[in-house]
Amino acid sequence: MSSDNLTVKEIVEDLQILRVRYELPDSSAFVRYEPRFDDSQPEELTVHSSWGVPSVGADKTGKFTLPNLVNELQYAYILAHMFPNVQAMEYFLAGFDTSLSQLEFIGGNYDFDRMWISSGVSNLGIPMAIFLGQRNAVNGQPSVTLVDHRKEATGQVVYRAVRGAGEHVGEDFYSEE
Repeated sequence: MSSDNLTVKEIVEDLQILRVRYELPDSSAFVRYEPRFDDSQPEELTVHSSWGVPSVGADKTGKFTLPNLVNELQYAYILAHMFPNVQAMEYFLAGFDTSLSQLEFIGGNYDFDRMWISSGVSNLGIPMAIFLGQRNAVNGQPSVTLVDHRKEATGQVVYRAVRGAGEHVGEDFYSEE
């Protein structure tokens, strides 16, 4: 089955987002969420970082479906964007980078340390860009939102998971038109 033909429910059930721990030269580390991770090629990392220090190693430390991922988060939110092909994903990311550069040029300030982007092709063969933000996004709770760019270039929110009390997850599917 082509990834274009997957329904949102199938994607939510079968998509795997990976937690990766990146080690820095000063012995500190940070965690990012990735659509893919190749243990044999850690230099091929897709994390955009403002400090410019490359990591010295990385390890996969977890694997989550979208509803499980929301219980992993404490003070953060994730926007997972899926695209029809790698070129569309790269175009989207290039436009985002250009916008932030323009903001900086006109004197604006954007805290890149609070914006983390990873990209790659998921286990379902879907090109994805994952944005990790550092705040609670919905009703004071962590959330995971899936944005579908496969049919509409601007993207459409098709799924959201919001953590509730304990392990409870509130899920919303939005219509696929």
